[in-house]
Amino acid sequence: MVICIVALVVFSILGIGSARYRPAAKEAFKCVFRMIQFKPCNVQLEEKIKSKLTAKLMKAPRLASFTYKNFKTISWIFTIAFFASLVYSAYGIYNLIVYGSCDPNSATCRVNQFLQIIACYEIQMVSLIIVVAIILFAYFMIKKKNIKFVFE
Repeated sequence: MVICIVALVVFSILGIGSARYRPAAKEAFKCVFRMIQFKPCNVQLEEKIKSKLTAKLMKAPRLASFTYKNFKTISWIFTIAFFASLVYSAYGIYNLIVYGSCDPNSATCRVNQFLQIIACYEIQMVSLIIVVAIILFAYFMIKKKNIKFVFE
């Protein structure tokens, strides 16, 4: 069930540009929604991901066997790594916008030299476009399911 959280984020972003990932995003959304309600996830998304990953690793049978047996632990590790890298990236972008450097304690940053070309308003515009795309994606997902809210 842990992998459903990461799958929701990843497949939602991939589903914006490609229809191939939209069914997986819907399944991940259902799984996460049921997890929030403290109900068991009956979508079986985790089993599908586990079997596809194991099938791709069958060229190395020991690695495939290890992955299949320890999938829950591996999914926890990847989930923690995903969110840790997301937080650390947000921290770096914040430092880049506020201080002009990835690290506020030093004036040098490899990324900083590349991003000096881009002005702050352009970074804000890109983040605004991403937020609007996520809101539109959520809106169309809700409309497709014909979910009615009290305020509609």
